[in-house]
Parts: sequence; C-alpha cells; structure tokens
Amino acid sequence: MSSKPYQCQRCPKAFARLEHLQRHDRSHTKEKPYTCGQCPKAFTRKDLLVRHERLAHEGGSSPMSQTHSPSPGHPILDGLDTLASVVANHAHSQQHLPETSDRYSDTPVVQRTSMVRPQLPNAQTPSAGPTIPMTGHNFDYSLGSIATSSYEGNDFTSFLDSVPLPSHPFSPAFQPLPLFPPLQFSPVTDYGPERDVPSEETPSTASSSVLPRHGAHLPSLQPEGYQTTAKARQPTGFVPVTTECRDNILGLLQSFANVVPNPSLPSRHALSRCLTGYLMGFHDHYPIVHKPTLDVDSMGLPLFLSMAALGARYSREPDTSMRLYQIAKPVTLEHFRRVFQTGSLPAVNAADDTDTLETIQALLMLISVSSWFVDNPPYHEALSIRSLMATLLRKDGLNRLPEHDGSWASWIRRESVKRTKLIVFCFFNIHTIVFDIPPVILTEEVCLDLPCTEREWQASTPEQWQAARSQSLGEPKFQDALSALFAPTSPMEGFSSLGGYVLIHALLQDIWLITKAGRLHLSRCNRLGSPIVSTPQLLAVEQALEKWCQFWERNQESSIDPLSPHGPLSFTSAALLRLAYIRLNADCGSARQLQTWDPVQIAASLNNNLSVQRGDRLTRAALHCAHALSTPVKLGIGFVAHSQVALWSNQHALCSLECAVLLAKWLEAVTVANPDPGLTNQETRLRDFVLEMVMEVQHGVTREWLLATNTRLSAAVTRLWARLFTADYIWEMVNLIGRSLNSYADLLEQKTPYS
Repeated sequence: MSSKPYQCQRCPKAFARLEHLQRHDRSHTKEKPYTCGQCPKAFTRKDLLVRHERLAHEGGSSPMSQTHSPSPGHPILDGLDTLASVVANHAHSQQHLPETSDRYSDTPVVQRTSMVRPQLPNAQTPSAGPTIPMTGHNFDYSLGSIATSSYEGNDFTSFLDSVPLPSHPFSPAFQPLPLFPPLQFSPVTDYGPERDVPSEETPSTASSSVLPRHGAHLPSLQPEGYQTTAKARQPTGFVPVTTECRDNILGLLQSFANVVPNPSLPSRHALSRCLTGYLMGFHDHYPIVHKPTLDVDSMGLPLFLSMAALGARYSREPDTSMRLYQIAKPVTLEHFRRVFQTGSLPAVNAADDTDTLETIQALLMLISVSSWFVDNPPYHEALSIRSLMATLLRKDGLNRLPEHDGSWASWIRRESVKRTKLIVFCFFNIHTIVFDIPPVILTEEVCLDLPCTEREWQASTPEQWQAARSQSLGEPKFQDALSALFAPTSPMEGFSSLGGYVLIHALLQDIWLITKAGRLHLSRCNRLGSPIVSTPQLLAVEQALEKWCQFWERNQESSIDPLSPHGPLSFTSAALLRLAYIRLNADCGSARQLQTWDPVQIAASLNNNLSVQRGDRLTRAALHCAHALSTPVKLGIGFVAHSQVALWSNQHALCSLECAVLLAKWLEAVTVANPDPGLTNQETRLRDFVLEMVMEVQHGVTREWLLATNTRLSAAVTRLWARLFTADYIWEMVNLIGRSLNSYADLLEQKTPYS
C-alpha cells in the first residue's frame, strides 16, 4: 500500500495526509483562505497568517503602513513574512530611470522588474512603477514590520530549515536571509563625515532590487515545476585506451625526440584512468570537447598528452600528471613551432583546421595544470604559455568559425571552435582575477555567438540533437547579449548556462578595468588604500548584474547544484556573481597578493591594504557573502569541506576568499562600539543573522562574547570559511586560500583581548 494515498489531480505529486494535499492544491488555485482581520492581506496557510499578525500588528501599526499606502498594483512587503519558510507571493514595485543608449553613460539605465518565481517577467515589458526619489543621506529607511530584535529561536531555525540544499534550480539573485525591504538607493550612499547630501531628486539605482530578491518565491526542496525525475550526472565509464592506441602514441613521440629524447608513457590502464579523470573532473567545468563523439584513437598527440596530464590530477595521481606534463608541454610547444610559426599551413583555413583547434585546446589544458602550483609545475609557465595561445587565436581569427552546412558533424565542429575560443577568453579572465594582471583579450574584441544549451551539446545522436535544437531559442551574439544587460529593454530571450558564464566573466572584466582606472587616480592622489567610490560606470555594471540575474533565472538549465544533469556552469556562475558584487565594493585583487604564495603575506596585505566604507552597496555585498556560507553551515562545514568542495571549480575557492574577507571587513565596521552613524535596521538584521550562524557552528559561544570587540565575530566567520579549504585538495591554490584565511583570522584574533 502506498504511503502517500492522496494524489494531486493537477500534477504527479502525492501526499501522506489530506491536509498536505489541500495545502498543495492551493498552490495551483492560488486560493488564500486565511485573511488578516486588521489589513487586507490574505495567505495560503494559517501559519503564515499567524506570523503576519504577530509581526505586523503586535505593538501597533507598522511604520510602513503609516508612510506607504499599498495599492493593488504595488503591494508592500511585510517584514519577516518573506523570511525563510514563510515566503508569500509578493512582488516588487518596479522602477526605471530615463533611457540611455550609452553603456557607461553618466545616468545608468535601471529597470526594476518583478522576480517572482516560478513565473518570470518578460524582459521586454517596460517597468510600470513610478520613479521614487530618495535623498542620498537617508540610509535608515522605513522597514515595515521588521522587528528590531535579533534572530532568536524559531526565526533563525525557520531560516535554516529553508536553506536550499543542492538538489534543485535556485536563483543566485534570491537570498533567503534577513528581510531587507525594497529600498531606493541613491547612486552615492557610502557615508562618512565628509559625504555630500545630494538633491532630493537623486534617482534610485539598479542595486535596490539586486540581492536580496524580496517577494521572490523561495523554492522548497522540490519546488513545483522542477523535473524530479531528472537524474544527476552519472559517472562516466572509463575511456578505453587500447594497446594499439598507446603504441601509436609512442610512435608519434619518436618524431619529437629532439625535445623528448626518452619518453616514458604510463600503461594503457593508467592512460585510461587519466582520460576518464579529465571527463569526470575538468570537462563539465569547461565543456570544450564533444564527449559523445570523442575518439581517442584519432586525437592528435599534443591534445592526447595534455588531456591525460590534466586528467591525472583529477584521478589523484600527481606523479603521473607531472610526468605526462613534462612530456606534453615540450611536445605541444614544438608542434606549435613547427606548424604555426614556420607557416607550414599556408593554404589551410585555420577556422576549419582540426589541428589548430586541438592545439589551442592542448595549450589550454597545459595552462589548467600549471596555473595552480607555485613550483610543481610553476605557475609562471602558465602565464608564458597563454601568450602562445593568444597568438594562435589571433592567427586563427578570433571571431572566425567553420561553416555550418546543417549537419550534426559540421555543427559539432563549429560549436567546438566557438566554445574553445570563449572559454579561453574566460580563462584569461581567471588569471586576471587570480594574479591581478591585465586581460589578454578584451571584451569588445569578441564578436562570436554565445554557446548553445548543454542539452544540445550533450546530445549523443543526430536525432537527440535535432530534438533539443528544435526547442532552443537560439544563441544571441556575445556583443548583443552584453548590450542587452545594459539596456532597459531587449529582444534577447535569454542565454545558455555557458553563455551566462561567459557574460559574467565579461562583466567582471569591466569591473576590473573600471576599478583599476579609479585606483590609478587614487594612487596619484596618495589615497591608495581608499575604498572604491561609486561611479556612474560601476552603477551601470550593477544594473547589468541585476539583468544578468533575470536571464539566469529564465534558463531552464540553471541550478546551484554542482551535480545538476546540465553541468556545474550555472553553479559556478552564481559564485562569480557574488565576486562581482564584492568587487563593486573592494579592490580585493590588488590587496590579495596571491602571486606571493605566502599565506602570512597574503593575510597581512588583506589586513593592511583593503578598506571598505559602510553603505547600502556594501551591505548588499555582505549579504551575498553571508548567504554563500549558509548552505555549508546547514550541511556541516566539515562534511562540505571533505566531500563537496572537491566538486567545485577553483573559481569557488577564489570567490570564497573574497567573500570571507569582505564579510569580515563589514563585520568589523558594524561591531564597533557606538558606530557613527548608528547601525541601520538592515545592518542590524544581517549582523544578528551572522551571529546566529556562528553560534550554530560554535556551540557554547555567546552573543555577548562575540560582540565584546569589533574583531572577534570577524575572526570567527573567517575561521568558518577557512575550514572549507583546508582538506587535501587537488590544487595547491585551494590549500593556499585556506591557509591564508587562517592567517587572516590569526591577525584578527591578535586584536581581540580574550577573557
């Protein structure tokens, strides 16, 4: 007998109890039978009504009800009604600024759109709400019925129960954290003793509706509309390397005796493990190889060796990886010299040339091996190899693609070339993020179409590909998609998971270039340690990040699950989104000094050379950082560190380093005695949430103890982040980040007089 006898007539879900079915059925009918006796609000569940009455009507009417009259077109959010498991279907007021066609104009375009899930807005629908002017100095806005007390008992427990586990699609734009109601932020809201008070006609900015998304539907662990039958990615079987294949590789190596005189290859079984390690570890983060048609027997020598060297890292065979790398690198570089520097292919269209594509891919894999170690192999080799890769890309024609005759085979060739070039562009940006060096390829140089969906790319037969292709919206051009992120309206329907990943890297490059220009100006004014100041350019990028979130949510393949059947790209993109918001507030790249590979020096530089300025933009960035830590706290820091982080891209560790430091800097600023100006309600709520999160992990510590100084809470949070990256990881850079965070926590604790 079924344990769930009550079947929904509208969807496949079944329930064990009748009241659960009735509650679920109201999600289809949108019925709200529980009406508040003191205001017009209605709710689908009685517990939502009880909480609303307790929070909104106990102790008198709310400030928001006194200052804002709700209208049918513009419902007002009710405090903690949207917190955790009590999220109701509210929508944001929508706002917009005057239109502009310039991507970085002095008045950035802002389009406030409702982000209610699962029904998403049409990007082409103009905003209907009015523009509400706010004075820039007023950071303490009406907070509706938000209680001023800290998170205690059921409030925090309710939140933690609602933290989504990685098993379903979830928007990076929605943060189920302490409710900050929809605020109207002015372009310059960093506050300090010398701030100017702007005029009362200062327009609101895009950032007011970025993170958190209030009124967005918080998905349950199995939200409606999610395909619960979809399976997570299954482990790939071993890639067979036959004796004939290995003998052929050895035969090809003989022609490279001038650079590898006595090559020693692993056994065919070891080579099989290495290639399988590549497909299971690296491929899904950088899907440039078409796995369904991969044929190791026809693969060129440089690509075979480089792929095996990279895959050996993921199969936890570092000695084998190093031995293969020491063969693959000289062979690939010699092949590059013979073919591409001597002009041996004058009659070949490089865009259609398999050898060109495989050589670029081989160089990318060599860089992927050597970027993350100080000596073995040294990271500076990656920085030198990337110049060859850039040379080959430009010789090939950065934006040239093979012709497509409509067949599956020609489409695979075209899409492989496109993906390889775009991922090389992204990898160059990763070097910019890690080592704080200029990008090799600028965003405006790239004029390719964005990549297709992963469903199309993963299709294993022409029939599956045609079926997936028929459901695709098509791929917008990279430049058109980027412009759409800065425009109030756009004909673009959306982008794929890899397309979103490429676009977030483009926005990160914009932020790096803008902040570097500002830092150069500050250095000439002897103010190098000053925090980043809001500029029209940064505000325009912030608006673009909000628009990116909207398109991310529309992508049916988006998920924060690294084991999503569509791959971890959208999961990684969500982490890069957090990094973008952080870098709108702090130039962490200049202060990190990762290129020193010394955790003590890195920590000291972060402590001495990075400063932040309290303001609404910084609080939103801190909210991102706190949310990023909430899921590991719920799952268990130790468990995530030893079983989950290995599935993440290295980019997650880089983002987490900056999340930890920015959150620690923010906590230092808001936990000083008698802060001036006083803490806003938003800052108080977020500070109290972080307190509860630390007390959840560190049993026995008290609120009073953590707040005794303005660095104790910062040190505790930094320790939590550090624990995520102190296991035995594949890449030395990840361990370096964990050690650097511990060193940074040491510096904070040295300032703390323990009792």
